[in-house]
Amino acid sequence: MTINIEHSRLYKSEGVKLLYNNSLPGILITFIASTTLAFTFIDNNNFYAKMTWWLFMTLVLAIRLIDTHMWIKSDAKSKDRKDWVVRFSIGCLITAMLWSVYAVTFYPQFTVEELSSTNVILAAMAGGATSILSASFLLSALYNIIILMPMSVLLMLQPEQYKNNLGGLGICFTLIMIISSARSANYIKEAILLRYRNKKLVSSMEETIRERTQEVYVISNIDSLTGLYNRTAFLSAVEGIEREFEQNHITGFSIFFIDLDGFKNINDTLGHNVGDKVLIALSTRLKSFIGDVNFMCRWGGDEFILLVKESSHAITSELAENIIASLSLPIRLDDQTIALNATIGISVCPEHDFSITRLIQLADIAMYSQKGKYPERYAFYNLELEHNLRRKMTLNEALKGALERDEFRLVYQPIVDATGQIVSFEALMRWRYQEQEISPVEFIPLMEQSGRIVQVGSWVLEEACKTLAKMHKTNAEICMCVNISLIQFYDKGFVNNVNRVIERYAIPGHLLHLEVTESLFQSEQMMINEKVSQLQQCGVKFSVDDFGTGYSSLSVIQNMNIDYIKIDRSFIQHIEQKGLSIVQAMMNMSNSLNFSVIAEGVETEKQRQLLEKCGIPYMQGYYFSRPLERANAFAYLSTAVEEESSSEFA
Repeated sequence: MTINIEHSRLYKSEGVKLLYNNSLPGILITFIASTTLAFTFIDNNNFYAKMTWWLFMTLVLAIRLIDTHMWIKSDAKSKDRKDWVVRFSIGCLITAMLWSVYAVTFYPQFTVEELSSTNVILAAMAGGATSILSASFLLSALYNIIILMPMSVLLMLQPEQYKNNLGGLGICFTLIMIISSARSANYIKEAILLRYRNKKLVSSMEETIRERTQEVYVISNIDSLTGLYNRTAFLSAVEGIEREFEQNHITGFSIFFIDLDGFKNINDTLGHNVGDKVLIALSTRLKSFIGDVNFMCRWGGDEFILLVKESSHAITSELAENIIASLSLPIRLDDQTIALNATIGISVCPEHDFSITRLIQLADIAMYSQKGKYPERYAFYNLELEHNLRRKMTLNEALKGALERDEFRLVYQPIVDATGQIVSFEALMRWRYQEQEISPVEFIPLMEQSGRIVQVGSWVLEEACKTLAKMHKTNAEICMCVNISLIQFYDKGFVNNVNRVIERYAIPGHLLHLEVTESLFQSEQMMINEKVSQLQQCGVKFSVDDFGTGYSSLSVIQNMNIDYIKIDRSFIQHIEQKGLSIVQAMMNMSNSLNFSVIAEGVETEKQRQLLEKCGIPYMQGYYFSRPLERANAFAYLSTAVEEESSSEFA
């Protein structure tokens, strides 16, 4: 119940932001549409009536504009007031009523042209509202009903058959808009919740890391709160264990790194006094597992370490399960009951290492790895983690001279339209190091962390445009999509570099598409907007890659004039389940926000058919073609052009 209330508050808070952020375009479009309609069909018979209606509409829009300005200027705390939603909703609904008043009042004087224009404008306003008001399903639905239903009912009552048909069509359109509003609202809620969870997770991890850096109880040997060894005393006490193993007195030992799940929330919500009592109670339970030959300490905060003179996985697994079961039992403190759980990472000597300090580090890694996947369980350290760490260091070093050694190359994956015709290629980078193909998932993050992505990204842009210039001779409309890292945007010479490459290869600007991820929208908006605008003035198109995996304000996408969004492959893979509704919601938004949609990761005919039914205009994936080497891409394009020419000739 508490979670539902928290989510409800989150939806309202973020919903108000979306409504007001999208308000200005809606007000502007409404003013233009109302002015055009009123003055286009004005005459002596209805001059005063239409002027009166137009003045009322202008007044309402002016009030809404002032209200939006007040919201923008208000502080963060004031923006959470409930009356903002009420004020915004009243303004929208009055606007909708004025549209209906126009349709019903002036209907007897309508010419065929004015009737058609009015219906088109009302339908357009309703469609736009479905997207702009998607943060509030109730408001969006009421707006559509008010703006469409009166005119539709009025037409249904007319004797002419074609007007009856228009009225019926209007009612059907109203229902469709309501359904679309529901789907858009659900998508917005999912996006808001995903962003909230990610933010909360990052915040929790950062706080945990800060806690781990603090030095605790370095003076005495015994932790004053729990009665266990502290860190310094524990390391001193277990020095003899390494010698026992070296002298073959024991066959091995294991390190348990125990972390309490949710303990920080106890301190934050109930106070540190209650938190201390919880630690004392749990420490008492942990002491029962020490015995005569094991060692345990409070490592810091809500973390404990247990050394067990046992290396058998079966025995240590059973012990870990018993510890978790014991710590998860409810704790009764005065008039309240508290329940916590624990996650345990385990490292084993001699299987993983011989040094206790090293084994503690490995157990810590195993615990955090398990906590990130399935908390409230235990996990053994995997030697593959060590291999991955060393591999990462090796690749990072090898990347320093990879460009000079010509180890990089580009491959090209086609993007097709609804008819299967190639419209563009996406340039994808590949790295061959020591006769092995290294995955971009591995080396691109390394280049971003080191800053090498700027230099390598310039090379990618150069190579892709060189290929595009040659392809342009075969197909004048073929486009090239190039992935751009956020770090490249921060480079001062990025815009000049793009313009230089376009001029060098004499490429029409609109044939170059730059792909960015949703993380771009979380960066410095003024700088990003300025660079995007400069490039768009040269005709360059922008697309958002992996759309839907993060959270981007729809108003930001609209203000930046994004040309394409690429639906992430995870939604396409599950399109036969929940993914279909998300794809349809994105298509509805694309119609209102004026961007095109590309579905990536299409692998089956069934997926292609479902996407086609949704109206997806462009697709990409293994179903059409895998990424092609440069020569193969040219051959693929030439074949496609020849087939298209043969089809036209036939």
